Amino acid sequence: MRVQLPAFAIALLSSIAMATTAQEIVKVPQGQARTVSRPDDLFRLPPGQWHFAKALWEGPAPCTQTQCEAGFTADGLVISVEHAGELVRIIAGLRGCESVGFSEVEVGNKPGKPTFGRVRTQVDRVVKGVSKTCKLTAPPVPQLEAAQLFPRGAGG
Repeated sequence: MRVQLPAFAIALLSSIAMATTAQEIVKVPQGQARTVSRPDDLFRLPPGQWHFAKALWEGPAPCTQTQCEAGFTADGLVISVEHAGELVRIIAGLRGCESVGFSEVEVGNKPGKPTFGRVRTQVDRVVKGVSKTCKLTAPPVPQLEAAQLFPRGAGG
């Protein structure tokens, strides 16, 4: 019995690891889709770099422990990465394509380096997914410093 338990645990962990790394692109019928739209308001940001604020559409207010948005634009690509409570929502889109990439990452109350890595990886996946769906090449995106979405000691 002791030999079977570790083998079962390894099989379970392997399937969980595969499930978290695989991403499937699914077209959702319009009537069943969440209301997610390309964050076109972020196109007003200077291109080629990440910008951070409590809510970029409101202005440059500093991030808080529970709310922060990162935005990036370049060559028709727009990305919004929003930390709100225990979730991070990622939305990406390309001009000239109505498809929008969307994902959520649960981050909990005290995210750390592993969580920051998961958020960075998911941003890359969302951009690749929308690029593939739109059949357009997305421009290079500098790595998101995800820790900036979770300022320590900021007002909440």
